[in-house]
Order: sequence, then C-alpha cells, then structure tokens
Amino acid sequence: MSTRSRRRSGKSPRWLLALAAVAIAVIVLVLLMPMLVMNWVRGYLQEEAFRGQMEQLFGTQMQGQATLAPLRWTGDEVTSAEAAASTANGWQARLDGLHLTLDWNAFRQGRWRTVGAGVDSITLERTAQPIPPLADSQEATPPTPLSAGPAIPTWLRRYLPDKTEVDGLQVARFSCLHPGPWNLKDSRVRIATWQQGETSLQAVVEGGFVETPILLPAQLVPMTLNLTRASVRLSREDLHLKEATLKWLDAGEITARGHLQPRQGTWELSTHLQGIPLNECLNEDWRVRLSGRLEGDLTATGSRTAAPLVKGRLHLRDGVLTALPVLDQLASYTGVERFKRLVLDVASSDITVEGERRIFEKIIVQSNGLLHLDGRLTVQGGQIEGNFLLGVTPETLKWIPGAQQHVFTATHPTGPAGMLWTTLRITGTMQAPREDLSARLAAGAGKVLLDAPGQVVNQGSQLLLTPVLGKDAGALPNEVIRGATDATGKAVETGVKLLEGIGGGLLGK
Repeated sequence: MSTRSRRRSGKSPRWLLALAAVAIAVIVLVLLMPMLVMNWVRGYLQEEAFRGQMEQLFGTQMQGQATLAPLRWTGDEVTSAEAAASTANGWQARLDGLHLTLDWNAFRQGRWRTVGAGVDSITLERTAQPIPPLADSQEATPPTPLSAGPAIPTWLRRYLPDKTEVDGLQVARFSCLHPGPWNLKDSRVRIATWQQGETSLQAVVEGGFVETPILLPAQLVPMTLNLTRASVRLSREDLHLKEATLKWLDAGEITARGHLQPRQGTWELSTHLQGIPLNECLNEDWRVRLSGRLEGDLTATGSRTAAPLVKGRLHLRDGVLTALPVLDQLASYTGVERFKRLVLDVASSDITVEGERRIFEKIIVQSNGLLHLDGRLTVQGGQIEGNFLLGVTPETLKWIPGAQQHVFTATHPTGPAGMLWTTLRITGTMQAPREDLSARLAAGAGKVLLDAPGQVVNQGSQLLLTPVLGKDAGALPNEVIRGATDATGKAVETGVKLLEGIGGGLLGK
C-alpha cells in the first residue's frame, strides 16, 4: 500500500507541472499575440503586396486610378517619393515627398493611427469636363479594409484594428489648377484630425495667390489676389468656404464666404470689399481725375447652365473728383473754389451684374453744401441709359441766367433741404455719353434773354456779357440784347452762345 501511494504521489506533481506549463504557455501566447500580430503587420506593410493593395483602395475610393511609388521604411516612419491619382470626372493629383508615421500604441488599442503625416507638394488639376454623377446603383463599392485583404491569414484578422484615424496632414505647397481662369497656387495646407465615420475634412489654407479672369482698365494682366488665410470644409457632396481673407496690391482687402456643390453644378459666394484703390480700377484718363477707396458687399451666384449673377452695394470712401475742365470753369465763373477739387462726401450705389448688363440703382453722389445726385443707370453692352435728380445750392446758379427759373424747378421730398433740383437724363455709349441738361440750361438762358432782357442786364451785365463781347461789352449791351430779342423762337441757340461765352461751355461743347 505504501509503495503504490508513493508512486501515485510521485506522478501527480509531474501532471500538475505539465498542466501548469500548458496554462502558462497559453497565457503567454495570449498576451504575446498582439505583439506577434503587430510584428507580422510590420513585416507585411513593408511588402510590395501592401503597396498594390493601397493603390487599389485609393483608386476605388476616388472612383479612378492611383499609383504609389515604392515605400521606404525607417523604423515606424514610411516615405514615398511620389504618388498620382486620377478620377473619372477629369481631376488629376500629383503628390511629391509623402511621409507619415504609424502609432503602434494606437494599434494595440484597436486603431490605425498616423501621426506627422505630410506632403512636400500637391498639384490638383482639372483636365476634362466633369461627367454626370453616378446613379445610386452605380456607386462604387466601399474599399476593402486591410483586415479583409486576401494576403492576411484568417486567424489574424480578428486581431487587426477596425478603426482609422489620421492625426492631421501638412502640405508644404499646394496648387489647384482649373481649365478656366481661376487658379490657386503655392499655398500651404493643414488638414485637421480625421476619424473613420466622419464625412468631411476640415482644412486651413494659408499663403499663395489666386489667379482670376478679372481685367481692370488700369491693369495689363488679369487681377491676382494674395491669399492670407482660408478655412474650408470638404466633403463628397460640397465644399464650404467658411472664411477667406485676400489682399490686393497690399492695400485692398477682400473677405469671402461661399458654397460649392459640384454634383449640382451650383455655387454661391459673398464678399466684403475694403480699401480697394479706385485709381487701379480706372483707365488712364480717369486715374488722374477720380480717386478714393472702394468698400462694400457683393454676392455672386452661378451654375453650369446660367451666367453668374452679382448683386450688392458699393461705397466710395475719401472720393475726390478733380482736374476736369468743366469743374475749373464752374469754379471760375461761380466763384466757388470747391468745384476745382470736388470732395465726394457720399458716393454709393446698389449694383447688379448679369452677363453684359450692369444696373446701378439707388445711386447717391453728394458733396456737402454744394451738390447732390441720385438716380439709376443701366449699362447694356456699350449702351447707357440713366435718369437722375440733380440738386445744387442756390449760390451755384446765381450767375447762370434762367437756370433757377426754368431748369431747376423739380422737387425731391427725400433730398437734402435747401437745394434746387432738376432732372438729368444720360444716354448714348460709354465712349460718347449724352446728357440733356446742357440744352435745357441753354434754353433757360436764352428764354431769359428773349423774354426779359432788362432783368438780365440788371443782374450784372458787365460780368455776364464781358466773356461774350470782350472789352466792348460795357458799351454795347443793348445791341446784344436787341439781337437776341430779334431772334424769336431761337432761345436754345441764343442760350448756347451765351453759355459758351461765359464759361467756354459749362458742361462741355
């Protein structure tokens, strides 16, 4: 009995030790399994098959094709000299100097996570017209995740992460080139953290410049804007420009917000202009005559099937009108020196632009204490048509015969008080505009000479008639008046001669 007991007791410890060893081995294997999987994944990521799978994944995701240069691993950092991608709707992307680092701590927590991702340069270019969007039944299938790849053993798949996270992306030089005249070049881009399941990307674009098709009269080449900063949100369906700040000529500033929907082919953009130098927007002749800074708000909308529609209101700050012969003549004749350098205390207008048609409404031009103009102007192609109310102070008309009695007889209930008003109509072309005020002033002056010559003489015949008759005006006023009264029905002709004499043509010949 004792011998058998000793034999059984001798075997029991060995069985227990064996079971304990197996248990410990299983525990160690379970504990080491993530590390073994991670080491296997490290090796697999460096194989050529992984690069091919990435090309397939990105190509499917973008509904196009993608190519990736051989990967180079240094520890946990991977680099690729270049990459390229193209989509079915004509976009092509070229990437140079791609680099990123895998976070293996996140891998142990069940997440694919990249840190320090960056690209030396990206050029995005549209090379063809977009195609209609795919129908729902034609949508591309989601990309095959790494955990389902055919080269990965089945027993390993359940240990692989099922979530993806990108801890930002830096692009040192980004350019977006479009077949049209709008292009973005040489900007820096920072893309915020993105996690699997999010449907959009947040990005900040800084520096670089924006090429536009806008060619101003004073410029030899289309306008180029310097981009200060832009914040955008990009998804498959649309692009939101949350805010962008741009500079022009280091003086003007433009703040913009917008929304683009590529599939619908629609877009909208709202802008605030500040400090835009007006002399850079005018032709050479007007640059020396009109100065100031443009400010205002404009909203533009458009689509693939409709011309852009622009609406808004503009203001001219610190406006000055000078070096005009008519202003010099007015200053000389009326004695109002302010006409030589006409300060525009108020100059603003609502504007609508659609195709070749430009409509200026609620126009207000005012020089305090001197004149006030408001009305509407339409420019269609090269033709112009405008209707205004013009108000001036009584002192301005004191030496223009008949102006107050026969021309400035209109009323303006909402205009500044203490002014005399008349209508003003402008027609013709931009190169050769015509106005009706000169003829009416001439008619008014002629009517006074024909109907009440004595009154005109009493107002100051020496000052009034000297420009007409020269040094003999004081001796021959009656002959001039008699000549005018004999010409019954010729008030306009008489008035024109009078106005041309006293001012060389107040409003131009």
